[in-house]
Amino acid sequence: MTLTRRVVGGSVLLTVSSGLVRLLSVITMPVLTRLLSPQVYGVAALIGSVVSLSSVIALAGIDTTYLRTYHSKQEPRGPVAEHFCWRFAIFSGLLAAALGGMAWHALPGDSIDHSDGLSAVVAIGIFIAPLSAMAQVRALVMGRHSALATSTAVAGFVGAVTSITIAFWRRDVSALLVPMFVGYLSPMLMLGMPQLQQLARRSQLTANDGIELIKVGFAGVITAPMYWLLTSSDRWFLQHFHGSDAVGIYSIGYSVAIIGMMMNTAVLAVWQPESAREYEADEARARISLGALMSRLIAAMAVVWLAATAAGGDLVRLLADERFHSAARYVPYIAGGVFFYGVLRLATTGLLVAKQLKWAASWWLAGGVLCLLLNLLLVPQHAGMGAAITQSISFAFIAAGVLATAQRIYRMNLNWIRLAPSLIVIFVIGLYMLRPWHDSAAVSLLMKLPAGIAVAVGVAWAMAPDWCVKGVQLLQKKALR
Repeated sequence: MTLTRRVVGGSVLLTVSSGLVRLLSVITMPVLTRLLSPQVYGVAALIGSVVSLSSVIALAGIDTTYLRTYHSKQEPRGPVAEHFCWRFAIFSGLLAAALGGMAWHALPGDSIDHSDGLSAVVAIGIFIAPLSAMAQVRALVMGRHSALATSTAVAGFVGAVTSITIAFWRRDVSALLVPMFVGYLSPMLMLGMPQLQQLARRSQLTANDGIELIKVGFAGVITAPMYWLLTSSDRWFLQHFHGSDAVGIYSIGYSVAIIGMMMNTAVLAVWQPESAREYEADEARARISLGALMSRLIAAMAVVWLAATAAGGDLVRLLADERFHSAARYVPYIAGGVFFYGVLRLATTGLLVAKQLKWAASWWLAGGVLCLLLNLLLVPQHAGMGAAITQSISFAFIAAGVLATAQRIYRMNLNWIRLAPSLIVIFVIGLYMLRPWHDSAAVSLLMKLPAGIAVAVGVAWAMAPDWCVKGVQLLQKKALR
C-alpha cells in the first residue's frame, strides 16, 4: 500500500467507529441530561480531568517512543523496545494511581466528594488509562486498524447502554464514570497486551539504552501536562469562580464541539507510525509525500470545524435539556481549539521524525502559560465563553509556533497555494453559519446542510482534484454495472 492508502484507509475505519460512538452519545444526551443534573456532569468532568492529567504524566511520552522506535532502523527497536515501554507504563501507572487517589482526597472544596470510594475510583482510572493507551499504540504499530476500530465501537455501545441503565437506577456520577472506565478497559481486553510472563522477564537493554529510549518521547513530560492544562483546567477555573453547574453546562457544549476530535484522533493515530515509517524508508521522498498529504488533512480538519460550528449550537438546542442550552455559544470556539490541535499534531511530525521534540515542548510550555493567563483574565467575567475562547487562542498559538519550528528543522512541501485560500473561505463561511438560521433547531440544521455540503465538495476539488476524479470514475463504473 502507498502512504496515502494506508493513512486514509486506517483513518476512515477509525473515524467511522468514532462516529458511531459519537452518534450514541448524541442519542443518549436527551435522556441523560434530563435524568442527571449539571452538578453530576460537573463532578464527572472534574474526575475525568484528574484521570487524564495523571495518566498522561505517568506515560511520560513512552507511547511516543513506542510509535517512533518500533519500526526504526536503529537499535533498540522492535520487541526489545516494546518490552521496555510496556514495563515503564505499568510501573509508572501504579505510582501515578497511588498519588492521584491521594491527591483527589486532599482537594479543597465542599462541593467535591472526597470519600474513600471515589478516591479509589480515581486511582483505578489513572492506572488503567495508560495501559489502554499502550494497547491502542500496539495495535497501530502492528497495523491492526480494523481491530482498533472494532474495539472503539464496542466500547461506545457498551458504555452507552451502561450509562442509560445506571442513570435510571442511580442518578449520580456513576452513570458517567462507569462508561468512561469501559472505554479504557475495552482496548486492553479486545486488542491484547504482551504476555505477563514476557513482561516479567528482565529487559535486554542496558541502562544507557533505556535512557535513550525515554529521551525520544520525554518531551511528553511537558507536553502532556500542558495538553491537560489547555483542555481540562478550564473546568477547574469554572468550578472555582462559578460552581459545578457552570462546569456541567460547559461540558455539554464541549462534548458536542469536540466532534472533530474523532477525525483528528483517527487521522493522527494512523499518521504518526506511518509518517515515521515513510521517513525511515526515504527521507527525501517523505518531504514531498508527507507534505502533500498533510496539506489535504489540514483542509479536511478545517471542513470538520465548519461542520461542528454550523451544527453544534443547533444540536445542543435540539438534544439537550433546556438547562444546558446556553452551552451552544461555546461550540465554535471549542471546535476551533480542536482544529488547531489537529494542525499542531500534524506539524509536530517534522520534529518527531527528526527526534527533536524538545522544540515542541518549548512551544507547549509557552502555550500553557498563555492559557493560564487567559483563563485568569476571561473566566471570572465571561464564564464558559471565556474558557472556550482561551482554549482556541492557546492551541492556535502553539500550532503556529510548532509549525514554523518544524518547517525549519525538517521542511515538508506544504501546498500553501491551495491550502491558504481554502482555509480563508471556510473561516468566512463559518462566521456566517455559526448562528441559528431558524428558531427551530431541526429546521436550522436542514437549511445549513446544503451549504455545508457545497463547501466540503468545493474544498475537496480544490485540494485533492486527483482523488475527486478517481472517486467520480469509481461511481461511474458502479453505475454502469
